Amino acid sequence: MSSILIIDDDKVTHSFISRALAGEYELISAWHGQEGLEQAQQIKPDLILLDVEMPGMNGYEVCELLKASAITKHTPVIFLSANSQLRDRMQGFEAGADDYIVKPFQAETLKAKLAVVGRYRKTEEELSNKVREAEVTAHMALSGTSELGLVISYIEASHSIYDYQNLANEFFKFANELSLSCTLYIHTDHFEQFFSSTMHQVPPLESELISKLVSEGRFFDFGSRTQINYPNISVLIKNMPLHEMDRYGRIKDLFPAALSSTDTKIKQIGMMQATQNNFEAFNESLGEMTQALNTIKNAVDGNQKAGVKIMRDMLMELDRELPRLGLESDQEQYLLDSIESAISEAYESIDISNKITDNFGLILKTLEDQLVKHKQIQSQMADFIAIENEEEKGYSMDVELF
Repeated sequence: MSSILIIDDDKVTHSFISRALAGEYELISAWHGQEGLEQAQQIKPDLILLDVEMPGMNGYEVCELLKASAITKHTPVIFLSANSQLRDRMQGFEAGADDYIVKPFQAETLKAKLAVVGRYRKTEEELSNKVREAEVTAHMALSGTSELGLVISYIEASHSIYDYQNLANEFFKFANELSLSCTLYIHTDHFEQFFSSTMHQVPPLESELISKLVSEGRFFDFGSRTQINYPNISVLIKNMPLHEMDRYGRIKDLFPAALSSTDTKIKQIGMMQATQNNFEAFNESLGEMTQALNTIKNAVDGNQKAGVKIMRDMLMELDRELPRLGLESDQEQYLLDSIESAISEAYESIDISNKITDNFGLILKTLEDQLVKHKQIQSQMADFIAIENEEEKGYSMDVELF
């Protein structure tokens, strides 16, 4: 059974959590920060629920000490706080927390958060070997190439990439050569996903903060972290060199060039995928039209055969009866009735033409829909090419100089 250390000075909170998680976790209680730190060192819990506002050390200070300890630095920490502002969540993220729950909360919310953090940590452990391999590869890839050369190499390599995952992988190669740990957030109208340079899953609190900071301007700095935003991509650099201001400035000069190119590449990938999807839909529509045409053909063939058979049967009937016919009125009436009956059957067979008309209508509607879609894509491609041409005529890198 997994163990949870609850560090909170509020008895009501302890009681509520105990009732909510009874039988599912082994619960250990601590009533202030110092006691919580001592308990954490002794019992090494699987997860820590940490109150923000406490006498003595507050939750942020306790969390920083937990993350600084070799024993507890990998233990997940979820903050409990009545404060729900973005700045409070950012401070929790800065202290090293994995998630943030606003008081008061429901038992279901707490269980869901615990499940998410638990899955995240389990996946993180499974990926640890891959992380070590990635670190070795990153160190081997380091060379004496200049930082600007790295940007140019990345942009050139990205030209031949046609999917988001490989584009993120190529970007992380570039970032790793600069010894930077990053999280990418690609967010288009039809695609949204986070990518981590360390091959870990992105923690819930981190992904929440990145998505909220998208609208905070081109650059957003907090602590040793900087987020850079473009229309379709944002990158969070998590280890900016605050002690090397020259290098700090160069990074903020270089990354806009790489991200501007990446943003354009994301647009291209999206358009290519839309085109591919449209062609697949068009092929499916062609199959439907072929089936409809076969239905029309079979209906016409059947209609013609039925008409011919009816007329042939009528003629054979008349041929059999003609020798017995004279000018008597009843015989004339019989002849007229037979002809009228055959004509009526012929009309019933001809009614199949309504089905033929419906099928032709389906074909026409499908073709019109596909034509509209192709015109939309053609217009988007034309606009994109026009924008690219204008940018090439007066290109200027969107950088911040230091």
